[in-house]
Amino acid sequence: MSAPLPIPVATAPVRGSIRPPGSKSITNRALVCAGLARGGSRLTGVLDSDDTRVMAAGLAALGVGVNADWTAGIVLVEGTAGSIPVAEATVDCGASGTTMRFLSAICGLGRGTFRLDGTPRMRKRPIGDLLEALRGLGLEAVAESPGDCPPVRIQTTGIHGAAARVQGGTSSQFASGLALAAPCMPRGLELDFEGRLVSLPYLEMTRRVMEAFGGRCIATGERHWQIPPTGYVGRSYAIEPDASAASYFSAAAAITADGVAGASGPQWAQISHLVEQLNDHHKRERLIDSADAEVSTSQQRRRPIIGPVNVQLHESLRD
Repeated sequence: MSAPLPIPVATAPVRGSIRPPGSKSITNRALVCAGLARGGSRLTGVLDSDDTRVMAAGLAALGVGVNADWTAGIVLVEGTAGSIPVAEATVDCGASGTTMRFLSAICGLGRGTFRLDGTPRMRKRPIGDLLEALRGLGLEAVAESPGDCPPVRIQTTGIHGAAARVQGGTSSQFASGLALAAPCMPRGLELDFEGRLVSLPYLEMTRRVMEAFGGRCIATGERHWQIPPTGYVGRSYAIEPDASAASYFSAAAAITADGVAGASGPQWAQISHLVEQLNDHHKRERLIDSADAEVSTSQQRRRPIIGPVNVQLHESLRD
């Protein structure tokens, strides 16, 4: 058992100024879109983390040109114009579920055999729903561990379908992976969501990043996306600061009754709305889907947190 982690207690209002790091979720989506684009891209504000480094290395293993200055937060990407240049690759996804899910879908654009593996923990994270959708697009997609868990082996001669269906109640990254690959599919993709949608803000994030690189994602109803075969175009792209990371500092300022100012952007607006409620005695807090963070007050009041839709699945049910 690891040693206890001491938690400092604020004895006065929290004041200060910070700039949150770049969003990991946006960084990984931008890396994929830039990697599949026609021409080069310059990404700034990129988050330096294990997950983003693993994603960049995974794209490089698939033949994408990646030149990263992690200290400066700048990554130069030379896109592949929607193809996978190599016919065989082994991708080490480490502990990054995002890399495993996104690149499993991206490998379908190639012609050859691809194997994606990761840490022992990764081999306990089911991916069967995504693989079933890939098989429906004409790929041979196999999970080599029990319970439809990685390693994943993809054998492909290209995408031969134009419609896929995923469960809305599991990981939104299954849908995001398919959507990110879709503009580079020969006929695009009709993507349907079954059941109750969770993590909708992350799906909207995927759509925003796709459209920034020239893709189109048309929502025709609540459970259907139509994604035409536009491809992507390289560009300069600034990564938005991470609202999830900022939520901790915002909550600390709100709890100590000193207010908080933050950055702009769709994610930040939702975090700000949640933080505003922390000092309202007449409202119940809601754990919104856009943040992978839970905040609680240090004051002696009991406050229910409602609506943690998918936290248990994402953070607990991994064995």
